Amino acid sequence: MRQTKKARLKMAEQVLLSLLLCSLWSGLLWFSSQYLLKKLSALQHWPAFYWCLLALSFLPLLPMPELYQHWTVPSVLLLDTVTSVQALTAQPQHPSLTEPAVNTTFYWRLALGLTAIISLLSLWRVVKQWQRVQRLIQLSEPVDKALLLNKTQLTLLPAQFEIRQTQAAISPFIAGWNRMVLVLPAYINTMSEQQRQLLIDHELTHLQRCDPQQLLALRILVALCWFNPVLRRIEQAFIRSMELAVDKAVLQKQPEQALLYGQTLLCSLKQSQAEQMPALMPGFIQSQASQSFYQQRLQQLFQPAPALSFWQKWRATAALCSTALLLNVGCAQLSFSSPPEEWVLPVGKVPITSFYGVKHPFRQNRPHQGLDFGAKRGATVKAAQKGKVLIADQTSLNSRYGKAVLIDHGHGYQTLYAHLDDFYIKAGQTLEPGQPIGKVGSTGRVTGPHLHFELLVDGKQQDPTPYLKL
Repeated sequence: MRQTKKARLKMAEQVLLSLLLCSLWSGLLWFSSQYLLKKLSALQHWPAFYWCLLALSFLPLLPMPELYQHWTVPSVLLLDTVTSVQALTAQPQHPSLTEPAVNTTFYWRLALGLTAIISLLSLWRVVKQWQRVQRLIQLSEPVDKALLLNKTQLTLLPAQFEIRQTQAAISPFIAGWNRMVLVLPAYINTMSEQQRQLLIDHELTHLQRCDPQQLLALRILVALCWFNPVLRRIEQAFIRSMELAVDKAVLQKQPEQALLYGQTLLCSLKQSQAEQMPALMPGFIQSQASQSFYQQRLQQLFQPAPALSFWQKWRATAALCSTALLLNVGCAQLSFSSPPEEWVLPVGKVPITSFYGVKHPFRQNRPHQGLDFGAKRGATVKAAQKGKVLIADQTSLNSRYGKAVLIDHGHGYQTLYAHLDDFYIKAGQTLEPGQPIGKVGSTGRVTGPHLHFELLVDGKQQDPTPYLKL
């Protein structure tokens, strides 16, 4: 029960620190992407670029431990204790044990709880925005599609689609997930037929590109990851790119309508009230857009940006992914996890037949470099902590150890289990605390069956006693 509680705390610590690393790293990725946007400004009109940037922002959360670890076998395990020229005096107690560890359990739980609560509150805000959109749709009046759409537009509609009209001073917008609804404000009746068709073409283009679903998914993700301000920037950039791409798509079919399209944009902007517009769905007018954004949209009408070729998109994506991987490799070198704190007894509560530093004629009065557990032959030996198996054989280390297992726990910590009778694991395997690794035996240079257990820190043997609850 205690181990489970400890594991949960460790998981909370790892999650919080990983999210912090992810936030810092995504900031580096965002600023590096600005260079790419300056070199190729047409990327601003390609919304998929920002989805790629968003996906790469979470790259540090992927487990790739072997990429950053350097596995080494301590030289002291390869030498004979009789002929070694090293000083074989007992090592002093580990410095981290000279002072009592500060109990940070409460603070980690508090931080994790506050993070989860704020995420839920942010998600609830998105839910309230969705409810506001649905309430606005319910209060609007249904309109016959045949009265507003031409034959070409009708053929592009999904099976579940309707048009509604509202008296609210808002921008036209399209909403929904499976059942799509186009909401038009009443003031479009004062516009010309051509202007109305341009507005409808704009919203139907959003529909074909699945922009409502994309924007809703993005808003949910940003709400859950409120602690990462870079995601908010990506969201805003995606909305700008989405609207620029839709404007361009509409005018590609009818380039002669550029001037009228600009007039329609200004007219809708003038009659729409920001406080009444829903912020959750894509619309002709964005409630939180700046004046410079609309200037960019109007400028594009008469100075359209060059289209991106397939190879330009491929090279931009490859450059972004390469930059992300390089940044990830660099940032992953910083380890925010803590060294192991609580260790599992390798063979349970059994007598200790030889302590660390004890001298004995069998070893020619050299200090003992580990603990000998007086367990019976065949008793199960367990991993003292989670880690990666570096060695599980009888030949890699000095012959005095016999059948031995060497496990690397990270942060310079390694444990050795010697004189085994059999193995349950193999080299390269990842272990959890308390996982069986073999059986007690009498292989190697011994006087009888027992488990020889060593703890090494940065390649030097340490007294395992303070780490274990004997």
